[in-house]
Amino acid sequence: MFKKIAITASLAALALGSSVTFAAGEARHSINLIAHVPTNGFYVVPTDADLVNKDQDMSFQPSTGQMREINGFFDVRNNNGSVHASLESVPQLIYGSATIPLEVSFNNKVLTQTPQMVVGESESDVNYRAPLKISAKGTTFNPGDYTGTVAMTFDAVPPVLTH
Repeated sequence: MFKKIAITASLAALALGSSVTFAAGEARHSINLIAHVPTNGFYVVPTDADLVNKDQDMSFQPSTGQMREINGFFDVRNNNGSVHASLESVPQLIYGSATIPLEVSFNNKVLTQTPQMVVGESESDVNYRAPLKISAKGTTFNPGDYTGTVAMTFDAVPPVLTH
């Protein structure tokens, strides 16, 4: 019995010693988390969070002579009316003084800085999936490393009551 305890004690000491050694060389990582829980009555959320959380690549494609398009989908709901959308600024890619104008379509409607209905009352009563498309306008582009932001605002618009 003594031998058994002595072996166990030796193994425990060995395990403790190796964990102390491991602690001296440990690595730590942090993962940032976010979460949004929309109200049940109104929301406009991308079906793929990477669409709004990561940079989207619109690089020029030599094989087609065009810039890449950005395509995605949003789940849209407004239990009390329609959903309107607008752009917060002129959509464009910028490199120094060079710009590439962009066209932004939501649910197949070209967005501007003026709010317009993009999902009607009957469609938005249930979870409606609306496509988003961002494309470059034009056919010739100056070389460079362009950046830009497309900022959209979505509004829940109550139904218009008629008497």
